[in-house]
Amino acid sequence: MRRERERQSRLKPLTRDDIRGMLRGLKQGHAVWYAPDQNYGASNSIFVPFFGIPALTITATSRLARMSGAAVVPYFPKRLQGNTGYQVAILPALENFPSDDPVADTIRINQLLEKYIRQAPEQYLWVHRRFKTRPTGLKAVY
Repeated sequence: MRRERERQSRLKPLTRDDIRGMLRGLKQGHAVWYAPDQNYGASNSIFVPFFGIPALTITATSRLARMSGAAVVPYFPKRLQGNTGYQVAILPALENFPSDDPVADTIRINQLLEKYIRQAPEQYLWVHRRFKTRPTGLKAVY
């Protein structure tokens, strides 16, 4: 996948750990995509609801928007039947984002993801074990 992305872009893909590169790109007006619903571990993450289940979620969307001044423009691809292509919903930039509350911002992002996942739940990457890290005292989901 990386090789194909590099072939089609004049920009080098960034690793998820290259926060400085992301900030630099955002400040230069480049688009940066990353998966805010992945479990990247406890650092810079909080437990917020995802489909009603506490899920360890990064606060980076809020933090990156605040540090860079970049707009957050959600988009959601959906595979069409018969592998005939994709339908992509590109939403307007989020208003009043980031707020002064990174927890509320993170909940807002999860709620937006839930709304679009519900439209085609079979296309969501459930195998990535979204609920693998649990709050203290709660039993494992998997």
